[in-house]
Parts: sequence; C-alpha cells; structure tokens
Amino acid sequence: MKHDHKRIEEVFQILRKPKEMQVNFLMKYQDNPQMIELYEELRKYKEAGFLLEQIDPPNVGLEWQKLKNKLQNQKKHRNNLTIAASIAVLLACTLALLFEKTSWEHKEYIVRSNRIAKGESKAVLITSSGNEYELEKLKDIVISEKQGMQIIADSDNVIQYCEEQKTEKLENEEPIYNTLKVPRLGEYELVLSDGTKVHLNSETELKYPVKFSGKERIVELIGEAYFEVVSNPEVPFVVRTNRVDTRVLGTEFNVNAYPAENVDVTLVEGKVELHSKKNINKIVLQPGENAQLQTGMSKMQISRVDVRKYTAWRDGYFYFEKERLEDIFIKLERWYDFKVFYQNPGVKDFEFRMRADRDAEFKDIAKRLEKTGRISIQISGNAVIVSDVNR
Repeated sequence: MKHDHKRIEEVFQILRKPKEMQVNFLMKYQDNPQMIELYEELRKYKEAGFLLEQIDPPNVGLEWQKLKNKLQNQKKHRNNLTIAASIAVLLACTLALLFEKTSWEHKEYIVRSNRIAKGESKAVLITSSGNEYELEKLKDIVISEKQGMQIIADSDNVIQYCEEQKTEKLENEEPIYNTLKVPRLGEYELVLSDGTKVHLNSETELKYPVKFSGKERIVELIGEAYFEVVSNPEVPFVVRTNRVDTRVLGTEFNVNAYPAENVDVTLVEGKVELHSKKNINKIVLQPGENAQLQTGMSKMQISRVDVRKYTAWRDGYFYFEKERLEDIFIKLERWYDFKVFYQNPGVKDFEFRMRADRDAEFKDIAKRLEKTGRISIQISGNAVIVSDVNR
C-alpha cells in the first residue's frame, strides 16, 4: 500500500494529540479505509516502541531530526511513497512519538462515564396516501384510511387496524398498503387487520395491506420481526423477505432478514413452511428449530436451538451465546447510539456469552464485556474504541 506525504503527516500529528482528537479523526475518516489502515499501522508501531524504550532508549532529538529530514525530502519529490519508504517513515514516527510521554500508558480497563443514548418505542407510519406519522409523538389518535379502515395509535406504543364500518368483501379488491418503518434505536408493535400481532425490531420495515383480501395474507419484511399469527387455515399468512418466504397457518415465530446478513427463521409454536428463492425445495420447521440461510448460499441449514437466543429482543433483553464480538456490536449498535472502532481487527472474532437487559446503560454492558479480561473498551462521546488487552 502507498501513502503520500500529506497523509502520513496528518496521521503522525493526530497520534501526538489526546485520545479525544484521535476519536474525531476516526469519525472523520470512517468511510476512508486507506486512512484508517494508515492510522492502524502507525499506532501499532507506536505501541511496539514501549518495548524498545525498556531495552535501548534512543536519542529522541536525533531521531526527530531524521524524521524531519525524511519528510522534507518527500515534499521535494512529491511522489507517492513506496511500501519500503512507508515502513521507514513509520518506524521513525514510532521512535519520535513514543518517548514524548503522552497519555498512551497501558490501562487494562478503560470505560468513561459518557452516557450513550439507548433505544425506545418509535416508528414512522406511511399511509396509502403517502402521509407520514411519527408515532412516538402521537398518542391516542385515530387515522382514517381507505377501504373503511381506521388506524388507532394508542398510548402503549401500539398501532392497530380496525374496520370503521363493515363493507362488502370484494373478490378482486385491490389491496391498499401501509408501511411501518422502525429506525435505529427503536422498536414498535403492530396489530394487523386480522388480529395478527407483529413486534418490529430496530432498523426494520414492514409493508402490509390495511385489509387482507384474496387467498393469502402477505406482508413484506426487511429487518427483524416477531409474529403471533391468528390462525386461518383457509387463508395462509406469508412473510416475504428478499431471500426466504415463510408460510404459516397460525403460529409464533421470529424472522431475522437484515440486508447483507444471514437470514434466520426461528419457530416458537405451531408449524411453518419455508421456501428459499434460490432453492425449489420447501422446508417445514418444528417448534424449537431454526432455519438459517447464509449470505451467498442457496441451501438452508436446520438446527435445534434455544429459541431465547433469537427472540430475547422481543422480551426486552439481549442473549448472546458464543457469539462473535463483531456480531454482538452489530446488534448493540441498532439499540444504542454509538459507532464502534476496532484498534485490533482480531478482536472481532472473540466469542462471548452474555445476557443483558435492553433497558441497561451501554457503559454497564461494556464493563461486563471488559470483565472477561480479553478486551478494553474506551467510550468518548458516541465513539466506542475496542482493543485487545494482550496487545
């Protein structure tokens, strides 16, 4: 990888400043992998220099002058640095940076008291006419919809669909759709016109008809939702996602279908039939089973599971059972207002077990992860920096 002089100079300067300045730098370049990689290289050399100091302390003034000379030479030529030259500059930066005695002393557990906001009940309802309603701001109101339907938003953060007046059911009646969008840091409950209850998780979108008609009750899901379907053998209920359709008669199940992630369908009660859009074979799940369709694959994997791992969010808590740290933070980022940065990419694959209330403060969850003695977590504003305590 090549880095020009200006980029190395910028990272070099930021590493000499307090951690708050470094966090701002990471936030600024979070979408620039080259700058993040350069920062990581310099930081590693800098940390390694603590060991060098104990063996043979260098002449800091001399090393500083060497570094200045190298930087000036790079300016004259204005060419991109080769890999070898980059390493030489990084090593020089290390010697100059390390022995200024800045605030880089190792600390086993670092968690600041910054309060990170957590999720709450909130959602945006989009009606058939295109009107948008922020439901957390509306309590105990009634919204009139087409086809004689009323939408009731109550004070318990639930919306439900009721027929204002009985209308004749037409065989070929065109369905009218609403969409419920739950943003990051949110969740919401919905009661469909047939009485089916749906609990929507963060970053989830559900499109559904205001009144079911035809031979199937079809809804379209992006994200994660828990369904309690009202039984109607004559009119099956179908949850469509971009990769898997779940067909039921009456049951309770969880569907996790976030974009670019594995699809998980977990059955709690009853029976469901699954159909992958890349595989003609249909699969029938029994209670306590989970079907997973991994990203890029066409065949679903069936296994017996502890359903609490997949439905805990609906009951108000997190349940992690030997999950990768990166996957844990993906879930936590949907409920808490922060952005995570990994100083040591290898920690992403560390596995943890934990149960925690969704109502808990994020700093308390961070402390529990730190108590394992494997990672260090620093919180600055809404930036969370994770590192391996053994590096």
